[in-house]
This record gives sequence, structure tokens and C-alpha cells, in this order.
Amino acid sequence: MLFCGVYMLEQCKELRLENVISLRKRIPQNEIRDEMNKLRLFINDNALKKTGPIVTATFSIDTSNSQPVLDMEIIIPVDKSVDSIGDYCFKKAFHIVNAVYEQHKGDPSLLQNTYNKMISYIHENNLQQITAAYNVNVNELQPGQSIDDIMVDVYIGVNPSVL
Repeated sequence: MLFCGVYMLEQCKELRLENVISLRKRIPQNEIRDEMNKLRLFINDNALKKTGPIVTATFSIDTSNSQPVLDMEIIIPVDKSVDSIGDYCFKKAFHIVNAVYEQHKGDPSLLQNTYNKMISYIHENNLQQITAAYNVNVNELQPGQSIDDIMVDVYIGVNPSVL
């Protein structure tokens, strides 16, 4: 294990969620909040209940008309299955095994520092990254809370084989 700041970077962690609604699409950065609201409406309209934290992953970022466009996935665990409709895909299970893990606390705009530490660890230990970084929102910011109170668990899946 490697210490990174106050938190410890760990290896061989796992993330398992059951009954998830997934949205993967290219979203302009200024429309992410709108997409999250649409996803919440979809959950409410289908009489579903959120049963766990929101998970996000960004696969790439492009610039279109001076606006960043993210190829991203938003995953929300729910209490029961539902048919996949339109952009919303239902998955019985979402499971990452053998992941490098670290908890980020504080301003989400500094998440890149956590990613950089994790990627350095992966390279220094001759590991092979096989997933994007999946961010698990441990807590949602409540009125009156500081951005410094945000906690995000970050998982990056690596190949269990050391080559």
C-alpha cells in the first residue's frame, strides 16, 4: 500500500453494485446537471428508489464550439429491475474487481491530482489499467456544507496478471 496525502492508496479492491441504471453518452459539460436531473426523473417516473451512491466515469473529453464535451457514464443503483429505455440501460450487476483505490476528500476540481497519484502507482508497479476511473460519490453536499466536505471513492480496474 502507498500513502498519498492523508489517505492510503490501496490495491485489489472491488466495487459491486446490483440493479443499476446506466446512462453513457457524450454530454456537454454545462449540461451534466440537466442529465442528472433527467435521470432522477426517470427513476421517479418508474417508481424506483435509489439504493446507493451515484457512480460516474469519464472516458474522454473533447472540445466542441469551445465547450468541453464528455464521453461519460452515470450509474445509479436502484431497488428493482426495469426495462432499458432509450439512453437508459438497466444492468443486473456492475462489478469491478482488482482495482486500485483511493478516497478523495475535498474540492472535486482537484480530483485530477488523485488520478495522477493512482496512475503513477499503476505505472511504478507495472500494472495494466483496464478501466476508466470510476468515481463513487460517498456523500452528497447538503446545504451549508463546504465543498471541502465532499468525499469521492475512486476505483481504477487493473489487469490481475502482472506481465
